[in-house]
Amino acid sequence: MKALHTSAEDLRYYVDQVIDSTAENISSMLQDVRALRHTEIDYITGYLLKRARAHGVAVPENARLYDLVKRKESEYERVGTGLPRPW
Repeated sequence: MKALHTSAEDLRYYVDQVIDSTAENISSMLQDVRALRHTEIDYITGYLLKRARAHGVAVPENARLYDLVKRKESEYERVGTGLPRPW
């Protein structure tokens, strides 16, 4: 993997542009959750967690997000099984 070098200001400018241009979008992951489908969390955040662990980098907020989405997925796996819902 090649490292990219950019200034914090350039990165912030880019992030702000993406936020502005996608503010009205509904993410595919949210669409999946609303439709009770499995998300791509394993391929996105799961991969990030694996790489972070390999490099000894702590990413607690990403791990928390991953756990929350996986918990939500497990809730709708219970639909129709007769198992009690967690809420």
